[in-house]
Amino acid sequence: MSDKYGIAEAAKRGIKLGEIGQRIVLENEHVRIWELNLDPGQSIDFHIHYHPYLVVSLGGGENEIETIFGDRIKTVEELGSTVFINEMRAVHRLTNRAKIPYLSRLIELKHVRWTTEAKD
Repeated sequence: MSDKYGIAEAAKRGIKLGEIGQRIVLENEHVRIWELNLDPGQSIDFHIHYHPYLVVSLGGGENEIETIFGDRIKTVEELGSTVFINEMRAVHRLTNRAKIPYLSRLIELKHVRWTTEAKD
């Protein structure tokens, strides 16, 4: 069985997956909006997304995404930039690598739910 998304790897390491953000700003049947607020050097717990989502940067910029498999991806999210993710990705965490706080809103689109199970 493939562990494409790293769920088994996280369990093997004893990592309990965390929330996508620190708090939910708004939720209804269509969207869930998370706040992410990271001080320099701070990380959000390893987590996985089950819905397509948008990230709107409200401040900060230089971040690093670390997957459960050890891949590290540098990102730059300038103030006001928007990113849309429309595919399921491996378990990961985000770390603020800038010298200033990072603030964003992550908007999950609840009309689609991804699964980690293989399809026949």
